[in-house]
Amino acid sequence: MTCQHERPRWRRGGRRVSLTFAVALAGMLHEQKAGWWRRIRTGEAVDESGTEPSRTPGEVLRAVIIGAGARGNQVFAELMRTKDIGWKVAAVVEPDELRRTSFAKQHDVPAAHVFRSLDDFLVAPRVADIAFICTPDVTHYTICAAVSRAGYDVLLEKPIATSLPDCLALLDVQQTHRNRIFVAHVLRYSPMFRTLKQIVASRQYGLVRNIRLIENIGHWHFAHSYVRGNWRRREDTAPIVLTKSSHDLDIIAWLMEKDRPAFVSSFGALEYFSERNAPPESTDRCVDCPLQDTCRYSATKFYVHDRGGWPYDVIAPVEAGVEARRRAIETGQYGRCVWRSDNNVCDNQTVTIQFESGIHATFGLYGLSAENTRLITVLLDDAEINGDLVHGRLTVTPLSGRREVKTEVIPVPCADDHHGGGDLALLRTLYEHLVTGAHSHVMSSLESSIASHVLAFLADESRRMSGSPMPVPAIFQVSGMGQT
Repeated sequence: MTCQHERPRWRRGGRRVSLTFAVALAGMLHEQKAGWWRRIRTGEAVDESGTEPSRTPGEVLRAVIIGAGARGNQVFAELMRTKDIGWKVAAVVEPDELRRTSFAKQHDVPAAHVFRSLDDFLVAPRVADIAFICTPDVTHYTICAAVSRAGYDVLLEKPIATSLPDCLALLDVQQTHRNRIFVAHVLRYSPMFRTLKQIVASRQYGLVRNIRLIENIGHWHFAHSYVRGNWRRREDTAPIVLTKSSHDLDIIAWLMEKDRPAFVSSFGALEYFSERNAPPESTDRCVDCPLQDTCRYSATKFYVHDRGGWPYDVIAPVEAGVEARRRAIETGQYGRCVWRSDNNVCDNQTVTIQFESGIHATFGLYGLSAENTRLITVLLDDAEINGDLVHGRLTVTPLSGRREVKTEVIPVPCADDHHGGGDLALLRTLYEHLVTGAHSHVMSSLESSIASHVLAFLADESRRMSGSPMPVPAIFQVSGMGQT
């Protein structure tokens, strides 16, 4: 068993350019393809691309899972295996042999449909209806473009890509190859956020006047993924406000879809998980540290045991044994001291969005929180709405004009995942959409998902410019947001 940092790697793709160039490119594309943007916004492009549903109700859809990691294996494939929701795992593409063979056995994938590389999959006869791309962020553009050329519909894990030009280029890819690309913005599908969207859209409490959305990442999750993990360095992946929080910016844009963003500003920094806060007696690695038995971030305590599932299987599957996990933290990135790693992404960041109507929305991501959840407050003309995603809690408090308040609890199902039931709901909704064409108002299509990514790139640029407001370019309109 090898440590994760020694595992076979997905090939990196895409282009790295400045945001200034990206915005200029966006404007150029907007001018050159104004007719196409207009057709996308009005829905005409759907007919042109041949994307009308052409399946039979009750038909089982076959999925190829590209990337058998936490999301591909333990979320999507596991839900397909255990829930009767119309999906079947038909194939897998995974470069790591242990993951690949374990996945194939778990999900009963025939040997002819088990592929070591994307190239092997692409030259084989067609074995699936849709490709689920669950690979490292920096590979999303290249893999999505390749499977689109092969004619597959796509569910693409967020982010769409790690640069704005690549995000926009996939719009061309989709139009050229006439397939459908969806983005796994699973928060949209969670019962809490869908219920909130219905209340807001009904205008039963008037217009939205302010939105405050908080993502509490959870201190243990932040340490695992953004201090020790693959998303710890901005230059190796992308800004954390994109890789982690495009979900959240998507929710804000979706709730405010009739109002176009005008400016974005942001402040953020790496404040806690840095060497200046390291205990004096701490060492570079937890296995050598005298504090390893008492430190809340001890890799020895967190990883070296026989519990399976995410996040523990990231460093070594439970089948590999406890000693494999110990070896992984002795030499790999997950055994480093959280205050002495090479991480540089923000552990806290706030984003303010000013809409053309004058309404403001604020978003905050926080790494040093007790729980891993999302909290939202929406202020309307006639009520205040509050939601807690993980606890499945949504309340409405009408404005009474008096000091006394009466709060109504809106029942929403509580799920045991980190997305409030959004993962399962996404699969159910996507199936029904592909088969019957239903749910077009909620689908996180590539077009509608671009909005969150534009906001994320602008927020990061603003943060790097000490919070300077960044105007939202016209290309934002490709998402359909702000259109009445």
